[in-house]
Amino acid sequence: MRTNLKCLAIIFATTVINAQQKNTVEKIFINGNIITVDAKNSTAQAVAVSNGKILAVGTNSKIEKLKDKNTIVVDLKGKTVVPGFIDGHSHFMGLSRSTTVNVGSPPMGDVKNIADLVARIQFFQKQKNIAPGEWIDAYGYDQDQLEEKRHPNKEDLDAAFPNNPVTITNINGHMSVSNSYALKLSGIDANTANPPGGAIERKKGTNEPTGLLQENASRLLKRPAKPAPTLDEQLKGLKEQQLFYASNGITTAQDGYSSFESVELLHKAAERNELFIDIEALPGYPTLDKVLENPAYKFGVLKNHLKLAGTKMIADGSPQGKTAFFSKSYLVEVPGCNHDECTGFPNITQEQFNDLVIKAFKNNVRPFVHCNGDATIDMYLKAIENANKTLNINSNDRRPVTIHSQFVRPDQLDDYKKLGIIAAFFSNHAFFWGDVHVRNLGADRANFLSPLKTAIKKGVVATNHTDYPVTPLNQLFLLWTSVERKSRSGQVIGPDERLTPIEGLRAITINGAYEYFEENSKGSIETGKLADLVVLSDDLTKIDPSKIKDITVLETIKEGKTVFKKD
Repeated sequence: MRTNLKCLAIIFATTVINAQQKNTVEKIFINGNIITVDAKNSTAQAVAVSNGKILAVGTNSKIEKLKDKNTIVVDLKGKTVVPGFIDGHSHFMGLSRSTTVNVGSPPMGDVKNIADLVARIQFFQKQKNIAPGEWIDAYGYDQDQLEEKRHPNKEDLDAAFPNNPVTITNINGHMSVSNSYALKLSGIDANTANPPGGAIERKKGTNEPTGLLQENASRLLKRPAKPAPTLDEQLKGLKEQQLFYASNGITTAQDGYSSFESVELLHKAAERNELFIDIEALPGYPTLDKVLENPAYKFGVLKNHLKLAGTKMIADGSPQGKTAFFSKSYLVEVPGCNHDECTGFPNITQEQFNDLVIKAFKNNVRPFVHCNGDATIDMYLKAIENANKTLNINSNDRRPVTIHSQFVRPDQLDDYKKLGIIAAFFSNHAFFWGDVHVRNLGADRANFLSPLKTAIKKGVVATNHTDYPVTPLNQLFLLWTSVERKSRSGQVIGPDERLTPIEGLRAITINGAYEYFEENSKGSIETGKLADLVVLSDDLTKIDPSKIKDITVLETIKEGKTVFKKD
């Protein structure tokens, strides 16, 4: 122990001397309560920054020795500082807030019933001066939070919008409801067959569509092409979105299912140095070949704040929407299912799954696969094992990711450990849909949703995410749901899976860095890493756990530069 301390002292002294000789200390932060999230979860008072990286971490007295007349000194006045938040999964490019009306229920919006929903769309139509014949898009309805406790149907929309096609997308993003105008434009009627991996809900006793389109059935909608916005308009939107993410303390964001157009735009923005937080883009699997064919696009390389981190595939649906694929059936009625064993369904076959993973591994592209139900996770495990055998490789070197992993079984977590799979969990479900899962799946399955604690015990690297815009981007709210796991009704969903605040913080910092192969440069406040920092209003380790969700981000610092500061 004494030898280690002596070595550390020598290293620190050498760092001080070198820094003073090179005169490179640009900024120091002092008088802080710094939660470093290093290997020992230790704290510090001060940080020195040079060229966007952390030069040293320690006490005020040690760090102040590094300053010179040109060094900027920032007095934190006791405020808490944590590493920049690393987004485990969201859709950075996925929601245009200027062209889509929010019809979410609290806390995502203010819609309480179907009449409210219709009124919100009518207000949006008038506000945006939408002409007859133009398509109106709404997002975020949650049937379980509406007073009617059901999906809207086409008749709910027809009377209010006789001259416009209208589509409202569910909060889970896996289904939508369209009015009769939109269905007619798209040629969807009683004679339209269900597409593979999708279902058109029908009125009982008939083949007539109700307007609800599940999973791949939503792709049957035929929308007219819109004039493309100019590059300047798109870059402006990118700036606004980056500021929004930075205001939530996020210094590394994910675009969780990038279209080819999104890849092109992000690449152009990176070339023009228009990105100021890091974006981890996941081109959707259907566009993978097109991306691979373009020599300008390199996977796994972070350049000018952009990296193509892997490819994303959606293998099943939503557990609250009852389209996630389970090995055991739902306990309630499932729309479109007319038999006893209603287990949901996968969006792809096992053969397609196998081909996906082999293609990804062959091209050194990491697979990020959306799997909610345990039966879908079984398919992913088989696909990875098949690829390992076929290609004679070890998937541990690839770090495949299971997005959501909502209802992974304990035995499957053992396979995660064996195969090097990262569990990208989604603890916000405990709050938003925990009560729904208890009803739909039973207490045993519901209590094991996003089992972060068990993953830690089994040595599985687990991250946590919001899936924005499915739930709010607020990272402190996310951390709170991992610590308390309370539902809307106040029920604790899986008490044994609750994390300590530090464990919850690690899931959205150092573990997030590991998800992107960036744990050596991000995720903790340590010498040599990027100076990605977040200043918080309170200490999450000392505040009452119920108050963690109320902590606010005061400032976000990316590579030593402030990219957001609360007014």
